[in-house]
Amino acid sequence: MKRRDFIKYGAVGLGAVSLCGPNVFAAGHNRRRAVVVGGGYGGATAARYIKLIDSSIEVILVEKNAQFVSCPISNWVLVGMKKMADISFSYEGLAARGIKVVKDEIIGIDAKAGFVQGKNGKIDYDRLIVSPGIDFRYEMIEGFDAEAHKIFPHAYKAGPQTVQLQQQLMAMKPGGTVLMTVPDGAYRCPPGPYERASLIADYLRKNKPGSKLIILDPHQKIASKGKLFKAAWDAYYTDVIEYRSEEIIAAVDSKKGTISTYDKEYSADVINFIPDQKAGKLAFDLGLIPEKKLWAPVKPLNLESTLVPGVHVIGDATDSLTSGPMPKSGFVANSMGKVAAAAVVAELSGKTLPAPSFANTCYSMVNDKEAIFITGVYKYDSAAGQNIKIKEASVTSPGRSEYYGKCANDWATSIWSDMLS
Repeated sequence: MKRRDFIKYGAVGLGAVSLCGPNVFAAGHNRRRAVVVGGGYGGATAARYIKLIDSSIEVILVEKNAQFVSCPISNWVLVGMKKMADISFSYEGLAARGIKVVKDEIIGIDAKAGFVQGKNGKIDYDRLIVSPGIDFRYEMIEGFDAEAHKIFPHAYKAGPQTVQLQQQLMAMKPGGTVLMTVPDGAYRCPPGPYERASLIADYLRKNKPGSKLIILDPHQKIASKGKLFKAAWDAYYTDVIEYRSEEIIAAVDSKKGTISTYDKEYSADVINFIPDQKAGKLAFDLGLIPEKKLWAPVKPLNLESTLVPGVHVIGDATDSLTSGPMPKSGFVANSMGKVAAAAVVAELSGKTLPAPSFANTCYSMVNDKEAIFITGVYKYDSAAGQNIKIKEASVTSPGRSEYYGKCANDWATSIWSDMLS
């Protein structure tokens, strides 16, 4: 498969965000209206594709941040391969398509009355798509207080913590130690921590001689692209990376600046603590998560919530037991956005729901030039009533190469255009 079979190339529009106050949309409306909450990989794609499929539908995108900042490629920022400006974009391209972009934070929903409640007012909808993203399970870690939030950046949501961790790495003296953790359970971008480890190790090898990177991983082995990462680490980083498997974080001590497993306490010059994860707070606030669960169950055919009718949930917040055996990735969120968009258009037009299909491509850099990749294709199996993986269409790279590194950059440019232009 070639990248252009998944997404089209194009230019990403930049500039000031076009914002409309949400109180404007609190009253009744005459047009068919789709509201999308969350302007990330899933939500921005959904808003754009609803408008592409049927321009007569009124589309409102509600996002609390003024800019889209990409989590994929943010690992590159940590080591100076990209700047934050390179992964940050406005929503001007969507506004230019006639999508109303509203800067607000949604805090509630009335599914029966058909509106979402923002901090600035309410917005009526006929169909609603929610892309809540992820949050972190700090409650699982003893001692994770307000001070721990300040000194142990996760940098797993691109933004201020990305800059913080970058600055910590740059300021560390040669011969220092970096410690990073890998989350357990379902989490965003399974190969993401290992790409980060590779890039940090490459940076240390080239810029901080004598430095070490300790990786604490709860898994028995590298959880994604294991053989490819291991081959790269054996080739380049045997004197830098110390990989420790089956290490579960139990506690932190912000005063001492340490992280502890059940067996040992660790200290380091720089600590990148990536916690275990769950669906974003919005999913819980809107009643999309069953009691004592972490992810939002959906109907596999149209990604509609099984708990709240008329609300589609997309992206990392979905429960893979119901959405399908897909990783939580930017590309999958992009695919889900398109599937939800097609479903919303069909439902608002009284047409038959199309059978969904999904794709995933994930590139991981193993140094500042070479990358590895994995792809996956998924489709709806009507007999099983599930989304299943098409094994013969799923490919892993035979090795690492600079060509794949260039492809990784092209992938980012392409998908940002597909979402935002």
